[in-house]
Amino acid sequence: MTGWDKFDAYLHSTLKDCIIIPNRGPHDITETDKEVIVDTTCGMAILRGAHVYKNGIIGAPHSLRADDTVSVYADLEGKCLKGTTVYSGMKVLVGNGISQVSRSDIFNSNTSRRGIGILMTEPIFQAPSLSDLNLDWVVPQNLPSIVCVHVLDPKQGETILDMCAAPGGKTSHIAALMENTGRIVALDKSQKRALLMERFKTPNMEIYTFDATHAVLADAVLTGGPPYPPASFDRILVDAPCSALGQRPSFINNITLKQLQSFPVIQHQLLLTAVKLLKPGGVIVYSTCTVTKEENEDQVSRLLAKCPEIRLLSTPWRGAGADYDCDLTNEQRSQVLRFDPYNITADPTHIVSCDYDTIGFFIAKFQKDFVL
Repeated sequence: MTGWDKFDAYLHSTLKDCIIIPNRGPHDITETDKEVIVDTTCGMAILRGAHVYKNGIIGAPHSLRADDTVSVYADLEGKCLKGTTVYSGMKVLVGNGISQVSRSDIFNSNTSRRGIGILMTEPIFQAPSLSDLNLDWVVPQNLPSIVCVHVLDPKQGETILDMCAAPGGKTSHIAALMENTGRIVALDKSQKRALLMERFKTPNMEIYTFDATHAVLADAVLTGGPPYPPASFDRILVDAPCSALGQRPSFINNITLKQLQSFPVIQHQLLLTAVKLLKPGGVIVYSTCTVTKEENEDQVSRLLAKCPEIRLLSTPWRGAGADYDCDLTNEQRSQVLRFDPYNITADPTHIVSCDYDTIGFFIAKFQKDFVL
């Protein structure tokens, strides 16, 4: 399954910098008598085309030997103990593979935990593994993430802010569309995540570990790092922290109600800060990878009510349509983009329609009016 000839790849009809590689599945497979248990992170990686590394294996039978054919299960509850031989908890089959190691190779403290433990030969879902694709000009992205940057529509020579930039995929896309001209400021409050962006850094990109909700200050200067004075940026991307309920594949989500309720608060703060930092005539694009109304449509209606100088813009793209149980008007609902994997429709008049199998995603575009 690792051969590129086994996967269709084609240039998107409208997004000329986007190559679509559809996944395949689910496939019916026959379970083997030897079960290997992996954690949920590893299990989801398998559904994206990965093999199983030794450090992702939690449980394996005593009889496991190299070259054995095994069935791989993801532990849904996180209750499987390291070294378990038989696991009867909640688990889901993700595919079959060939073990590259024995049980002692996995759990013996004197052996290395690095390297591939199971070569996946029959995954439930097939996806091309891009980990070995050593090309600087190719960045794996979900389709809505690519659309998001095109909605922002960065221009050469502009000053652009990416408020929650890590791990940097959208930031690098912005740089590519600007042909490395102008200035891109990329912020992320996590130093660990901000470091992930260094691999994408271009001559016109500045990366700072900083909480973007505090990125505006009346007497600041535009040069150097944050904070910045009001009306400093031509375009601002607010790819906000969210509950990520639209991410796929996903077996289980352990988010608490308190955590879920915290996201709309920080999202609104980020948007209000972005309005202050935006130049008159400038553009804000707000996006999330979740499906809740509170984090999507409600954020749009709150911002429009709070900031009369901001108006919602239409885009050439169309998604599945906004949630009808919201405060937006019919016209406003038609202006936002919602990619909903549970509401797939095929409309050939749409440049980007939801007949594509995508993650759940939301995009809204705003413009700041000039005040006379």
